Amino acid sequence: MMAFFVNLFLLCSLCAAQLSDVSQPESLKTVKIGDSATIKCLIKSASTKTVWYKVTTGRKLQLVVKADSYYNVREFSDEFVNRSSVKSDMTNNHLTINKTSWEDVGTYFCGVLHISEVQFGSGTFLMLTGAKTISDSVVQQPESQSVRSGDSVTLSCSLHSAQCTAELTSFMWLKNSDRSAPEMIYCSDNKNNISQRTDRGRTTCEYNFVVRSRDDAGVYYCAVNACGQILLGNGTTINNADTESISLSPTVIALMLSNMVLGTVTLLLVVTFCKTRMKKSAGTGDTVVYTSVCLAHSSIRPRQPTVKANKDAVIYSTLKP
Repeated sequence: MMAFFVNLFLLCSLCAAQLSDVSQPESLKTVKIGDSATIKCLIKSASTKTVWYKVTTGRKLQLVVKADSYYNVREFSDEFVNRSSVKSDMTNNHLTINKTSWEDVGTYFCGVLHISEVQFGSGTFLMLTGAKTISDSVVQQPESQSVRSGDSVTLSCSLHSAQCTAELTSFMWLKNSDRSAPEMIYCSDNKNNISQRTDRGRTTCEYNFVVRSRDDAGVYYCAVNACGQILLGNGTTINNADTESISLSPTVIALMLSNMVLGTVTLLLVVTFCKTRMKKSAGTGDTVVYTSVCLAHSSIRPRQPTVKANKDAVIYSTLKP
């Protein structure tokens, strides 16, 4: 029974480790256009074969590089071959992009190749900005909002500029969440839930969506490309009111399972111990009674009947115990 408990605890610990083998500590990486960007990736289980993939703003999957640290081999795709590098060993796989351009914007995923599977990190969104990261001319409304699943949310982003016309202005929405990888949503996708209008030198982009799950919660940033300069808003925080339940990490789940199993095993051991004691006590009691009966029986020796003579008759008498 104890062996079962130990094996189950080790299995739970292994499951928790497998889910967190690849870690990308930064969900959002912001650098200026033209600067170098280093996207970090930490690997807990030693591995020599790694990959980097990029999901573009158009949601296309693109291989950046695949590396083998054992043979010191790195193969970059054509777009990154002359301006990217990878610093990789058994536990690290950091990607560096030199002279960043607007085409580098996207979500980068670090992957580790095992024998039969590829494990990926949670993703890092690379955002490029101009001279100013947070611009007073970009106004986001509301600052925060709490909603429930099924509710509709409207995010508004306005650019106040007298020099840049609407034709040279494009909006994007960047969603950053702890529960999912960062996502870029183009305002120029001409979707039904996105609209853009211009009024008196102010260009506004509104994004309307329905909160369907906890994954929709997070911080939504408005990114504006105004005449070649990237301006970033302060963000709108969307809280899902349905997330009152505790979010359990794999480690917490493993600990809870181990505690449950430990309690069950302890209870079974106590019950088994009590049953064993009861059986021993019952067996000892029978022996004592039986022995006492035997002793009582053996201690009474049968007496020979005495014969008393009488003149008229012979009388037999037996001494009763």
